[in-house]
Amino acid sequence: MNMKKILLLILTLGFGYQTYSQCTANTKSILLNGTSNYVSFNTDNNLQIDSAITVEAWIKPTAFGANNYTNSIFCKHSWTQGEMGYVLRCGGSGQLSFNFAGLDSTGAPTSWQNVVSPTSALTLNTWQHVAATYDGDTARLFVNTIQVTAFAFKGSIVPSTTFPACIGRLSDTGVGASRYFSGQIDEVRVWNRAESQAELAAGYNRHISPTSPGLVGYWNFNVVSGTNLPDQTSSANAATLTSGTLSPNVPFYQGALTPIITTNGALLTSTSATTYQWNYNGQPIVTGVNQSYTATQNGTYTVTIIDSIGCPATSAPVIITGVGIQEISNSNNLIVKNLPNSIEIVAMNSTKIESAQIFNSNGSLVAEEQNQESSVSFNKSVLAKGIYIINVTTDKGLYQSRVAIQ
Repeated sequence: MNMKKILLLILTLGFGYQTYSQCTANTKSILLNGTSNYVSFNTDNNLQIDSAITVEAWIKPTAFGANNYTNSIFCKHSWTQGEMGYVLRCGGSGQLSFNFAGLDSTGAPTSWQNVVSPTSALTLNTWQHVAATYDGDTARLFVNTIQVTAFAFKGSIVPSTTFPACIGRLSDTGVGASRYFSGQIDEVRVWNRAESQAELAAGYNRHISPTSPGLVGYWNFNVVSGTNLPDQTSSANAATLTSGTLSPNVPFYQGALTPIITTNGALLTSTSATTYQWNYNGQPIVTGVNQSYTATQNGTYTVTIIDSIGCPATSAPVIITGVGIQEISNSNNLIVKNLPNSIEIVAMNSTKIESAQIFNSNGSLVAEEQNQESSVSFNKSVLAKGIYIINVTTDKGLYQSRVAIQ
């Protein structure tokens, strides 16, 4: 085993698979028209790969063209100034292909090595993940992390040092057509090692850390400045979108969906997640770690969840006002009179009314009186027909009643 392979093995054993990044939402892909749109690179020194490699991306092609090499996905190659580099592309009858200029095991140049999937491996107008790997012995193609073909070639790649890399078009357009990609592309990554099937499956449907071992180029198109598409890695392979557009249509979302709380009285229930943490007035509740929680105090409640891929999200706040409130009809301290023209609240047994509020069926405050002590009166002429909730605060506690205005 040569020293380079030993180093790769140490990296894999020591650091495991790719290190996943924070759960930022995937928000953009690039949309290319198949005739003039592409992404060009200003610098690409770390993409001049001569040995092990992985090129991967999400694609949503809208046309294939006549041949399996019609639609260029990612290219770093040369034809007119010597055969160099590599290109991942698709076309024909739904075929994926990976082509690279090879050196055999003695270092002698060979013809282009062409790895082509079976027909119908790809589908039009559908997001699918594609990847090509080469480890110095075998080149492999994957669709949605499933290997679709393998090709034995013992040797290496002639590094391309002339034309800059491109997404969506050939690098060297001096021979034949430019072979533009028609459709959408997202999450383009280039590695200087051959990812295993398990590694591809672990990271294909989420953002990954730009410091993952062996990752030398990563463009997710979410953070842009005009037409500038930054490389997420420290390689800083800056790219520019030429005429194409950014699209909100993406293959995966990634960021955890915000949980929604439903209420049934004091019972609060979150939408499904892996873990839950209920919060009261911004502070975590020690016992609030299940999907449902019963409020014990009036105040503001939220829930923070972790989803199935480890992404956190916090719900919108829910205000609970009915905990510990007695029904006025069961009390000896207050009485509510629903009179023809008014709603009267009368205190008894030396009870003092501090405030009274009326809420409509949507929970909106529609009327309020403060510091009335012995009685409160609300004019019904300003209230529309419907069911209302009356909350009364007294020196002896909180009370509630419902009234109907016909």
